[in-house]
Amino acid sequence: MVCAAGIAALYQGTMGFELVSTEDGRRLAISRQPMELPATAIHQPEPGTLAGMLHDDGRVAIVAFIYSTCNAVCSVLGSEYQQMQDEIRKRGLQDQVRLISISFDPRDTVPVLAAYAQRQHADPALWRMVGVDRADERKALLDAFGIVVLPAPMGEFQHNAAFHLIDRQGRLARIDDFDNPAQALEHAVAMAHEPASGERL
Repeated sequence: MVCAAGIAALYQGTMGFELVSTEDGRRLAISRQPMELPATAIHQPEPGTLAGMLHDDGRVAIVAFIYSTCNAVCSVLGSEYQQMQDEIRKRGLQDQVRLISISFDPRDTVPVLAAYAQRQHADPALWRMVGVDRADERKALLDAFGIVVLPAPMGEFQHNAAFHLIDRQGRLARIDDFDNPAQALEHAVAMAHEPASGERL
């Protein structure tokens, strides 16, 4: 009986034995039930909210978190985004998929991010750089996306990274590993072809 109860608890806690880690479980839960994002004021060329920008655009967004002076994982993400931007253009997917880089560094002001976007050859029609001014909203957003940011020497940060797919209703719907940008793009294209909530098949 004790053994059966233990197995039942394990089954529930691992989502039917599909969970191999906390992050895997989180990704599985989001894929099954897309998550609404917190209200977050962002700065870009014009101020607004992240939810408004995502929802009003109507495209699937691939989101990654960065800071402009990062020389490690953010550099990799930048190169991957450049390749994805080229692939989106090449395949004529501009009306289906967009890229967004969100800085968690309060030093990344609008001019700083604009200069960073220029260095990355980001086309603003396809790839936007945004920041979050308020510390409490920044923390809530990082928590929602499962991003952990730790201060490091020389004003740098250590942080985890992933591709976060936002569906056409502005909800976090999938998380893919950052070392597989081709897979993330394919998932985004597939998501773009799914009927939105309330639409008929």
